[in-house]
Amino acid sequence: MIKTTDKYPYSETAAMQNVYTRKILQLSPSVKLVFKVLEFKGLLTQKELVSESYLPPRTVRYALNILKREGILEERLYYKDARQCLYGVKTPQTDELLSNFACGMV
Repeated sequence: MIKTTDKYPYSETAAMQNVYTRKILQLSPSVKLVFKVLEFKGLLTQKELVSESYLPPRTVRYALNILKREGILEERLYYKDARQCLYGVKTPQTDELLSNFACGMV
């Protein structure tokens, strides 16, 4: 039976949001924005994050460092250009990337 308190009972992001809520509440709005962009868009490079979030590159770098320190972010090698990394949000249950499909892993 579905609980009436669950807003989106089948949403993977809803389950993830419950676990990360405590960690993210204390963070700055720019870090929250980068988290949400990664959550909805999947794996992105730093340049793609800058264009999607409309934040300056330095602010995106700062947000990525904070998310990585909190254990929310994971880096992957970007095979098209080894100088760049792909960033994604880890799922709290399995510690895997939420968006493996973006890399062709699924």
